[in-house]
Amino acid sequence: MDMAKKGRFNEAKVDSFNLPFYFITPEQLKAILERSHNITIERLEILNNLGKHTLPTVEARAACFRAVYEELLTNHFRSEIIDELFHMYTQKLAASPVFSNWNNDKSIVILVVLQRSY
Repeated sequence: MDMAKKGRFNEAKVDSFNLPFYFITPEQLKAILERSHNITIERLEILNNLGKHTLPTVEARAACFRAVYEELLTNHFRSEIIDELFHMYTQKLAASPVFSNWNNDKSIVILVVLQRSY
């Protein structure tokens, strides 16, 4: 909304944008993968991540988010605003006590090795 208020795009663009998030558990991931007839699970492991912050800086967290969602955001908004958008996103992460305090990090790393079935 900050960028809409600055006139970078209209609020209708923001209102029409929907980015659902779904955080899957390791058990749910395994169940989904087991239903596939095209792959088999060779290995599925939850890595010990306690105290080893997966994304050690807000810049790393923003870069990860950008790597995943940049194309979706570019298609809905415009490529010209993407750098500014992620700069503002990084600033908001840095200002957030949830994301700037790494003791709050509850993320896990799931290692999955798949084999294609023929």
